[in-house]
Amino acid sequence: MTPTNGVTRFTSVAVAVVFGATLLAVASPGALVFSLIVQLIFIAPGVFIVRRIAGTAAGWLAPLTVGPIAGHALATVALTLLWSAGGRGLWVVFAAPAMVTLLIPAAGHLQGRWRLPALLAGDRVALLLLLLLVPLVVALPFAHVGEPVPDGQAYRAYFTADYVWRRAVVVELAKGDFLPLNPYYFADPLHYYWMPHLLSGAEYRAVGHIFDIDRLLLMESVFVDVFFVAFLYAFVRTFVARPWAAAAGVATVTLCSSYEGAYALWSYYRDGIPLSAVRYLNIDAVSRWMFDSMPIDGLQRLLLYQPHHQVGYAMGLLGLIAVARRTRRYDPAALAVAGVLLGLSTLLSSFAGMMFTAAVAVFEGVSVIKSLDWRRAAAHAVAGAIPLAAAAGAVLLFQYLDPAGNVLLVRLNPMATHRFVWATVLSMGPVLILGVAGAVIATRRRRGDLLFLGALTITSIVFYFFIDVKDHQDVYAGWRVGHLLFMGSTVMFALCFEWMSQLDGSRRLALLALVTIVLLGAVPTTAIDLYNTQDITNRGDGPSFKWTMVLTPEDLQLFAWLKQNTAPDAIVQVDPKPRATATWAYLPAFAERRMAVGLPIGLVPLEKYERGSDRISAMYDADARAAYDAAIRNHIDYIIVGPPERQWHPGAEERFDSIPALMPMVLRNATISVYKVVPEI
Repeated sequence: MTPTNGVTRFTSVAVAVVFGATLLAVASPGALVFSLIVQLIFIAPGVFIVRRIAGTAAGWLAPLTVGPIAGHALATVALTLLWSAGGRGLWVVFAAPAMVTLLIPAAGHLQGRWRLPALLAGDRVALLLLLLLVPLVVALPFAHVGEPVPDGQAYRAYFTADYVWRRAVVVELAKGDFLPLNPYYFADPLHYYWMPHLLSGAEYRAVGHIFDIDRLLLMESVFVDVFFVAFLYAFVRTFVARPWAAAAGVATVTLCSSYEGAYALWSYYRDGIPLSAVRYLNIDAVSRWMFDSMPIDGLQRLLLYQPHHQVGYAMGLLGLIAVARRTRRYDPAALAVAGVLLGLSTLLSSFAGMMFTAAVAVFEGVSVIKSLDWRRAAAHAVAGAIPLAAAAGAVLLFQYLDPAGNVLLVRLNPMATHRFVWATVLSMGPVLILGVAGAVIATRRRRGDLLFLGALTITSIVFYFFIDVKDHQDVYAGWRVGHLLFMGSTVMFALCFEWMSQLDGSRRLALLALVTIVLLGAVPTTAIDLYNTQDITNRGDGPSFKWTMVLTPEDLQLFAWLKQNTAPDAIVQVDPKPRATATWAYLPAFAERRMAVGLPIGLVPLEKYERGSDRISAMYDADARAAYDAAIRNHIDYIIVGPPERQWHPGAEERFDSIPALMPMVLRNATISVYKVVPEI
C-alpha cells in the first residue's frame, strides 16, 4: 500500500467515524438507515448523468461532487410531477429517481461541451477533509433541536424562523393536498416555493408514524449539506488546479466571512458590558442590530437550516457555469441545459433563481455585444428561454406568488444605503480583502474564464440596492446576495492561497501571516454563532421572543390530543396577535393543524393576514354568542385559550364556558383550554 493510499484510507475512516457520530447524535439508527437509503436512491441518477457528460477520462470528481445535488434537484421535479398526478405513498420517493434515469442516455450527447476538472490524486483527501465542515457546523445545533428538558421540549429560537417554518411546510405537504393549502389562511393555496420540501413531506406522510419529524428533517439537512459542500469544492476545482487550495478556499469563506463578532466583543469591552452577553446577540446580524443596516449572513448559516436554498443556489450557479464554461461559442444545446438549471433554481429558491438568470443575461449579453453575433444571440435566447418559460409557468401553476399584492419592490432600498461602508466591512470584511486580492491575481493572469463572477457580482450589487421583497423589513435581498457573493468568493480565496504557495520563503511567510490575521479576525463571529445556535440553556428575552422556545408539558399534551382527536384538516385557532414572532407557527408546525388565520413571517404580502388576525383577536373579546358566530364565519372547529390569549383577553374562558351547547370545552389542563365549535342544526 502506497503512503498516498494509506493517508486516503485513514482519512476516509476518520471522516466516516465523525459523520457516524454526528448522525447518531441527530437521529435514531432506524431513521439514519431509512434516510441514507432514500438519499442514495434519490441522488444516484444525477451521479450517472454527470458521469456521462464528463466522460470516463475525467474520472469521478465531477460525478461524485456535482452529481448528487443535481440528481436531488431533478428527482424533486420528478417527484412533483408524480405528486401532482395523484401519486402518494413511499413508492413515489423511489419512482421519482427512476424517472430521472431516463435522462442518462441523452446525457451522453452533451459530452465535451464543457471543460470539467479531472480527478487528481489530492482530491480525495482534500474533499474528505472539507466535508468535515458539515459536522463542525451542524452537529451540536442539530443534536439539541427538540431536545427534552425538565420543563418540556426546547427549540433554540435563533433560527426558529427557518426551521419551524420548514417544519410547518413539510407537515402541510404530508397531508397530500395538491395544491398544498395555506395553514395560515383558510382555503388558500400555499403561496411559497414549497417544491424543495416535497421529499420530506412524502417521507413524513409515509413513515411519520415510525420516525419523528425532527429526525427526518435534520437527517435530510445533513445529507444536503454534504452535497452542497462537495458541489462548492467541485466549483472551485473547476478554476483552481490544486486540491488543497480549493478546499481551503471553501473552508475559509464558510468559517471566516465576517468581523461582526470581533466588533461586538470590542464594543462590549469598551462599554463595560460582560463579554458573555454576546449569548444574547444575533451575532451575524450586528450590522442590522447596531448599525440599522442590511444584514448579510455567512455560509455557516446556510448549512444550518436552509437546505432548499442550497440546492437552488447550486442549480443557479451550475446554470451560470454552463454558459460561461462551454467549449463551443455557438451552442444552443448548452444554453438549453443552462435554461433547465436556471429553471430548477427558480423553482427551488425563486429569488436566487432570478439573480442567477440575470447574471447569465449580463454575461452572455456582453459577449454578444462584443462579437455582434446576432444569430448566436437569437438562437441562444430561444434555447434558454424555453425551459425558463416552463419554470415560470410552473411557478404560476403552483401559485408561489400571492395574487393579493405585488411581492417584489423595485426601488432604492434605504436599509442597503444606511451606513453602507461600516456595515459592509463588518459583514464581509475578509471576503472584500481576499476577494479583491484574488480578482487582482485573476486579472494579472488574464483569467478570462472567471469573468462570469464579475457578472454575478454586478447582478448582486443591483439586487442589493434596488430589489426588495415586500414585508421582509427591507432585509431579504441581503441574505441572498451575501450567500451568492460568498459562494463566488471561494474561487478568489483559492486563487490567493495557490498564488502564495508559489512565492519564495520570506514573502510567502509574510503574506501567510497577513492572511492569517485577516481570517482570525473573523473567527469570533462563527464561533459565537455556532455556540449560540445550540445553546438551549439560554432562556433570556430576545427582541420579541425568548431565545429558547420551550414547549411546555401542557403544550405537548395539547398537540398530542389534537393529533389523536381531530381530523388532519381541522381548523384550530389561537389569537395570532399576542403570539406574533414568538409562537406564530405554534399550531401548523407542532400540532399539525391549520388555522383560519395566522401571522406567518414567511408569507407575503402580510396585509390580508393582519386584517384576518384583527378579526380573530376581536372574537376573543366578544360576548359569547358573537364569538361563536365569528368562529362559524371563519370556519373554525376548535378555539384555544392559552397563556397569551388569557393575558390579552381576560374573561375569555368564562364567556366561552357560558355556552356549553355551542362551544363545549373538550380539553383543559393546567394552562390551556380547548373549545369545540358545534355548528347549529
